[in-house]
Amino acid sequence: MSGFDKPQFSSRQLCSRLTICPVFFLFTIAACSTLSCANSPSPSQAALEDLKLPAQGDAALLTNVISPADEGRDHIWPDHPVEYQTMPPTSGPHFPDPTAPGFYTARPAFGYLVHSLEHGSAVIYYDPARLSPEIETSLRAFIKANSDPEVGIIAVPDADFNYPFVLTAWDKMLKLDKYDPRVVRAFLAEYLGRGPESPGR
Repeated sequence: MSGFDKPQFSSRQLCSRLTICPVFFLFTIAACSTLSCANSPSPSQAALEDLKLPAQGDAALLTNVISPADEGRDHIWPDHPVEYQTMPPTSGPHFPDPTAPGFYTARPAFGYLVHSLEHGSAVIYYDPARLSPEIETSLRAFIKANSDPEVGIIAVPDADFNYPFVLTAWDKMLKLDKYDPRVVRAFLAEYLGRGPESPGR
């Protein structure tokens, strides 16, 4: 006889053990999946910024867009003083060089930004105090998915407009009390690439 006896189980004990193990395994998998989901962005939200822009924006999300008076398209030198009637500006005299698309932590002069609007870019002004890591990630994703070296999205800081976020395109503006990527996407779909000197999209 060997030094170890094999454990003896009744048929009822064996069935009980065989039932408990799979249930415990499934519970463990479910718990791990729940924890993983809690630490990951929603798949639909994560993909929103990467989706191809439709031909037009959702009109229901753009009811508060305003169309400031056009202030012209004159080119001026950077040392020339200029005052815009609309702030942030959506048209008007501007400098010879546009601002390249990208996420900025210091705002370029308005004269460069207006030139970018003329080419069809969109400029998004954000209040740094209201910029969360999640919002910055969203803005950077929109920029990456919808910009080329000359025309695209420009995100710049400015806390002087009484709104945490202001979206601008040529002769268009939308002020937001809070960041909503659905509204940003609708605005871009409607106005990005459609300035007076834009190659179109």
